[in-house]
Amino acid sequence: MKSLPAHDAKAVSTRQIEVFRTVMQLGSANRAAAALHVSQPAITQLLQQLESRAQLTLFDRPKGRLVPTPEAHALMEEIERVYEGLGAVQRKIVALQSHEDTVLRIGSLHAMAASIMPGVLAEFQRRYPRTRCLLMVDSSKVLREALFQGAVDLAFLGDEADTSGLVSSTFYELPAVCALPATHPLARKAVLDLVDLRDAPLIGLSATDPAQRRLEQAFSDAGITPRFVIETPYSATQCALVLAGAGLAITNSLVAAEHAPLGLRSIPITTGGVHFRALLAFQPRQAQSRAAQEFVSLCRQRLP
Repeated sequence: MKSLPAHDAKAVSTRQIEVFRTVMQLGSANRAAAALHVSQPAITQLLQQLESRAQLTLFDRPKGRLVPTPEAHALMEEIERVYEGLGAVQRKIVALQSHEDTVLRIGSLHAMAASIMPGVLAEFQRRYPRTRCLLMVDSSKVLREALFQGAVDLAFLGDEADTSGLVSSTFYELPAVCALPATHPLARKAVLDLVDLRDAPLIGLSATDPAQRRLEQAFSDAGITPRFVIETPYSATQCALVLAGAGLAITNSLVAAEHAPLGLRSIPITTGGVHFRALLAFQPRQAQSRAAQEFVSLCRQRLP
């Protein structure tokens, strides 16, 4: 056989390899042709092209039969290793599509962990049971550091958070509601004004909370001196204290809604412009996985 330049051996096509492998597996050109839905002469031609390109005799042909040479068996071993690798790649693609054997690490402020997060996690697990979720509930400051350190893949932060160096956007901005027991006299009203709360014992959030500062400013603008009797950092604790009869609370509507089955009423506030805001943040150097994107989508579906 006329010698070919060394680089021509690289010109072997994937179609030639596929035909060779099928012939080796099935034992004849006729059976390979039927399996690949081509003619027997096409199989013969492709095998000849492969031998020419590879500069190898892969088959002896006594009486028209194809008898693999030792070189053919050696090549087949290598081809099978390649196909096994391709099979592993395909299986990995399927696993990634269904989020199998992956871990999604979520950081959440307390208000979301006490409201929409349980339902979202339950739905996500029903859809992707092979994905393990890790939920970290902490302050915005701690969650911000967790993002930078790679300890979480995404985080829901309070609007007081420093988002410099992060990819962030507003996740929700919802008007505050007044939480009160269903048996309270004010519970009969469809809406409340800050004036209605002039003499009410109030359960406030921490003085450093942006929503609490906005509320106190609203009272000041209305010329009202509120009577805060208890301070707590969490909206969920506010609601529990309201149900216990400790006072009323201007609080996050998402959290208040979770306490409605226990007898908590949530009534809109007509004045003051007090709102609760959360941010969604990602680490800028880390691409968002499909699992993270679908988790965020489920969270958005839970918002009013």
